[in-house]
Amino acid sequence: MQLWTGFLEFEIGNTVGAEQAVVTESPPARLGDWNMITIQIYNPAMQPALESCFKSCVEALGWEYQPFGRHSDIAAIEETYMRNGRFWCIFDDDELIGTAAARCIDNKNRIAELKRLYVLPEQQGKGYGGLLFKIALGYVKEQGYRTVRVDTRHDREASLHIIDKYRFRRVEKYNDNSFAELYFELDLTKNDSEGG
Repeated sequence: MQLWTGFLEFEIGNTVGAEQAVVTESPPARLGDWNMITIQIYNPAMQPALESCFKSCVEALGWEYQPFGRHSDIAAIEETYMRNGRFWCIFDDDELIGTAAARCIDNKNRIAELKRLYVLPEQQGKGYGGLLFKIALGYVKEQGYRTVRVDTRHDREASLHIIDKYRFRRVEKYNDNSFAELYFELDLTKNDSEGG
């Protein structure tokens, strides 16, 4: 079942283009012999591939994968993200190559948080992170959130690029993530949150 289709602008290298993104609950039929990039909403059958992809991403950053510690949310996607948000996986054909998540952190004030934006190192630089970010941001807007927050580290250059592109503003620490160093938010009620 297709849940969302839309055209999104994204950057590939130095080229800005438009790509049709299809977000589905299940994989679409394969079209020909070329690679198909799809973004799917998480389902439990993806769990082994998700854990493998996430582990590769964090280890490429020089971090230890801690499935029973600070990465325990990856083993609990349903409880952590799907009950009060969404978790997306991007696939190159059948290979899970990246993730993004959005969740409610303050329903009364309509504040969401974007989390777990990762793309495998060998797939970076192709615009997939930006595409995942746009889908997650579009989701929180569609759900009526007024503010979206993110946390990151000084060494996450790709994250900082997206944060700057979308004009997030720096804020005080808002969560208990002891690994994060920087905290940002974006006012979704303003029309300048389109990025670019």
